[in-house]
Amino acid sequence: MLKKITRSAFFTVVVLFLLNACKSNKELMYLQNLPQRELQQGIPFSVHEYQLRTSDNLYIQVTSLNPEVNLLFNPSSGTGYSAGTAQQYGTLSAQYLNGYQIDPDGNVELPIIGKVPVLGKTVAQAKEGIVERVSEYFKEATVTVKLLSFKFTVMGEVARPGVYYNYNNTCTILEAISQASGTTDYSRLRKAMVLREQEGGSYSIEVDLTDKALLSSEAYYLQPNDVIYVTPDKYKNTRLNASLYALMLSTVSTFIVILKFLGE
Repeated sequence: MLKKITRSAFFTVVVLFLLNACKSNKELMYLQNLPQRELQQGIPFSVHEYQLRTSDNLYIQVTSLNPEVNLLFNPSSGTGYSAGTAQQYGTLSAQYLNGYQIDPDGNVELPIIGKVPVLGKTVAQAKEGIVERVSEYFKEATVTVKLLSFKFTVMGEVARPGVYYNYNNTCTILEAISQASGTTDYSRLRKAMVLREQEGGSYSIEVDLTDKALLSSEAYYLQPNDVIYVTPDKYKNTRLNASLYALMLSTVSTFIVILKFLGE
């Protein structure tokens, strides 16, 4: 009887060990079926195509040969592009304080110029409207407009979940996950999700990070405020607790062996 229990305990330990180690390297690989040199037709996205919404934060710089004009739009640097600009926009808090946030009515309010409507426009279209208003007040002024609030969130089975910011015209889901230091050994790459905002609500896009079809998915290029969620493996809890179970069963087995020895 004791021998049968000991064998059963040993078998259970082996099974738990195999469960803990059964995930192959292939299961952790992205784009597994992507042949070399095969051209993939994706869905491009640029921040210049993004339609501005309320609460978006814009970097707006107006520079001219007149130092007084520069001082209005960049108080810490009367000459425009200097160390003062880095101080104004070098941190998220500085961007929040010094950027131009779109108000609930869809406008940004500029010094002297006043409110300029930008809601629903692309960054390029917003710049055109601002240039038109600026030209009414200042001659030979240069206008720069960029989106400061291109943020995205990475959650689930990644090494460093959190909110990240993008300062390029594009950002892919793979770049976003890389910024979060990649996925963990417990991730389920075949079942990830992107939650995307749209007018009137949000919708989800399920993606398979192991399939080359990802490259042509609408979720491949992120949009501002996207949320990426990498699903945990269904055996995660078993794997995490496998060593504890093994220790417990090993203790039980040792105890049984001792009882057997004392009984002889």
